[in-house]
Amino acid sequence: MTSQTIKKENPINVPLRWMRVEEAAQYLRVSTDFLNKARQTKNPNIPFSRIGSRIVYDRVALDEFLKSLEQV
Repeated sequence: MTSQTIKKENPINVPLRWMRVEEAAQYLRVSTDFLNKARQTKNPNIPFSRIGSRIVYDRVALDEFLKSLEQV
């Protein structure tokens, strides 16, 4: 008998709490260009942190940001 790998419906791996721009874009399902422009114009004001010259996104803050956009 061979064991089969069960594929999950969501192909995106849930990243660690802190994500680079590319990982955050994949998590939000947007382009890196969108995130870069949003960061520069603050529209929408997607939360991020700067560590030296590195930009990182907090998964928890992104989830809260998305929740704030929900329309009832």
